[in-house]
Amino acid sequence: MVVEMKKAHLDEKKEGETSQIETVTNKDALQFPLYAGGMLVGLYLLIKVFGKDVVNYLLLVYIAIGGATGMKALLLSLTGSTLSHMDEKAIIDFKFKGIIDLQATALDLVGLAMSLVSVAFYVWSKSWVYNNILAVVFCVHALQFIFLGNFKTGALLLTLLFFYDIFFVFGTDVMLTVAKNVDAPIKLQFPRDLSTDPKQYSILGLGDIVIPGIFMSLCLRFDVLKNLDINKLDSIIEGEKKGKLDGGSFIKYIASTANASPKHYYLSVVIGYLIAIVTTIVIMFIFNHGQPALLYLVPGCIFAVLICSLVKGEFSKVYEFVEEKYYGQKEEDARKTE
Repeated sequence: MVVEMKKAHLDEKKEGETSQIETVTNKDALQFPLYAGGMLVGLYLLIKVFGKDVVNYLLLVYIAIGGATGMKALLLSLTGSTLSHMDEKAIIDFKFKGIIDLQATALDLVGLAMSLVSVAFYVWSKSWVYNNILAVVFCVHALQFIFLGNFKTGALLLTLLFFYDIFFVFGTDVMLTVAKNVDAPIKLQFPRDLSTDPKQYSILGLGDIVIPGIFMSLCLRFDVLKNLDINKLDSIIEGEKKGKLDGGSFIKYIASTANASPKHYYLSVVIGYLIAIVTTIVIMFIFNHGQPALLYLVPGCIFAVLICSLVKGEFSKVYEFVEEKYYGQKEEDARKTE
């Protein structure tokens, strides 16, 4: 599945086609805390004015509709090309004066139905286990389609959210109020005391998983890209275009390279994340107060990559790495060695 997403990321888009892949730029990184803070304050005010029940219903409706895309992606990942024919032709095509442009395939409708049923079951069951299942699905979907193009953007995004998390947890009661009153699968729940009414849970916001997660995925791609043979990759692509090789040769080569490549940076950042999340939990229990997880996760992730790059003598390579330009640079290096 990861390889399929990477191929989609590398493939050139056809004319008129838009990519589902979202690559975070420096401008996006600078704006993200502002948008996230605005959304958080908005939810806080809605809870204070209208009460948590109204806000929860609105969120669940939004998740039920928005989750259709995630369910569709999940189906395609699990079934491969089996259901791709259901996603070829739009059976709903509604446009209104340039304001509304709604197109949906049969697979989109199946994804919507699955999403509606999933949210309805969540409302009925109120199960923390099922909450976590849905939350993990949302995380996987986000990690599949959001990419960081380089380490500088990743470090900028993490650093800004480091201060964002500290401010909204320690500087105000906004974060904790929203987290405690929102009853929707936008956080992981871990039981602390199920005998009380209401039941007590420790929670971890999905942002504390997705944001470090896209940084981890960048580390993993960097580990793999360093080991790609650009000449062999070019020959495989040309062979597929001319029909000399089957359409899966590209995927097979990427997969075999990914499996054989040492994962030094990826393993480093995973270890850094684990140490940081354990530290967060320990400090939370010591002080009996909710902690901004990114206060610990951001240094854990950034310093893990920094230390790994210094140990391997690759700091400049990591600092200058830009994924979109990397393939061109590999081609230039390959020509110089010929």
